[in-house]
Amino acid sequence: MARKIAVAWAAEDSEAALHARYRAEAVIEVRTRLHALWLLRRGEPPAAVAAAVGVGLRSVHRWLQWYREGGLAAVCGRRKGGPGKPSYLTPEQAEQVVAAAAQGVFATAQAVRDWIEAQFGVVYSVGSMYTLLPRLGIRLKVPRPRHPQADPQAQAAWQKGGSSKA
Repeated sequence: MARKIAVAWAAEDSEAALHARYRAEAVIEVRTRLHALWLLRRGEPPAAVAAAVGVGLRSVHRWLQWYREGGLAAVCGRRKGGPGKPSYLTPEQAEQVVAAAAQGVFATAQAVRDWIEAQFGVVYSVGSMYTLLPRLGIRLKVPRPRHPQADPQAQAAWQKGGSSKA
């Protein structure tokens, strides 16, 4: 027989409220935690809850500890991972790069890299530029591909109404 857990549930965290919140949640990690809390609120033992939601028993106990420390906000507010490595560019410098790109200063990632190095003294690899540019919302303009042996006059004639060859 599993031991009954003692939790001081908040008044607004009734079984029905937890179930409704669990069903409405879109983020899968938070939804799993809410599902576990709902099952615990119904009186299920932690081992059965862990099996039902597909996590380890320690995870259920950790989520319960979070609930005891900060309520539902603490359980839903936690995210995996850390903040990541800080950017080499400050937000102001990133805005300047975006503004320069909007003016059409850059044609290639290498040009962006060289400009950033000249303006700010920050050195990126060209490969890193392909990660940085989408993060800043910058898309480099690329001309439509053209065959080297294409005849522009024949193409224009074709577009106007068909082949000029008989």
